[in-house]
Amino acid sequence: MSARNTKKIFFFLVVTTLFGVNSRATSKNENKLSALKMLEVDSIYNQAKDNFNLFTQNLYAKTNDSTLNYLAFKQAITGYMNMYKRNEINIERYLTIIDFSKPSNEERLFIFDVCDQKMVYKSIVSHGQKSGGLYARKFSNVNNSHQSSIGFYVTTSTYQSRKYKLALRLAGKEYTNSHASSRGVVMHAADYATYEFLEKYGTLGRSYGCPALPHKNFEQVVSWIKNGSCMYIYYPNRSYQRHSKYLNKKDYLSDFISA
Repeated sequence: MSARNTKKIFFFLVVTTLFGVNSRATSKNENKLSALKMLEVDSIYNQAKDNFNLFTQNLYAKTNDSTLNYLAFKQAITGYMNMYKRNEINIERYLTIIDFSKPSNEERLFIFDVCDQKMVYKSIVSHGQKSGGLYARKFSNVNNSHQSSIGFYVTTSTYQSRKYKLALRLAGKEYTNSHASSRGVVMHAADYATYEFLEKYGTLGRSYGCPALPHKNFEQVVSWIKNGSCMYIYYPNRSYQRHSKYLNKKDYLSDFISA
């Protein structure tokens, strides 16, 4: 976006904030002027949204994977870009998407390489014990709920323990997952989250709320996404979509305003 457009939009926003149509101090002509400027700002952002939608559609096509829900992908890109604009992620290359609208007997974890614009990994992944059986239906941010939590996360550091050979800490960034750290919600590998377990039982086992992956390739996955990458756990929840700060911020649109 050019500096001229940046100044133009900023001017419009300042004018409409200070001299809105509801101000008692404005004249009729000033009201009309403010209304016109508001319409122009709306027009600019509507065009930016159209440009973003086209960009996202083209990016999705490059995944070459129709098993990934397009809406989940679009929301993940929206949140990723808003987090990037706010300097909340350190690892810009990888975006992890977990689609909990899919059943646990299907691959529903996807790692997208934003720089090379291609899918580099996908896997099965378990959800919480009390989130549901084959499908995750219920989600919680409450300690000891044993449910998964939807929304945007930032990956942090790794650790080893008696319980886990390797685990990746997750920082929940929204009202739906802000207690992830205190709940001990981490990404780890588990025997009940393997393809062998799936073949034997027809569904995966369940965690206490952690996204659990197969042991195979787990170290590689962690090496890609640890220390500050974006992770999005998707579920088509209308209330969350209305209130998510990362889905509703407009920071991401600044790159899609036509010159």
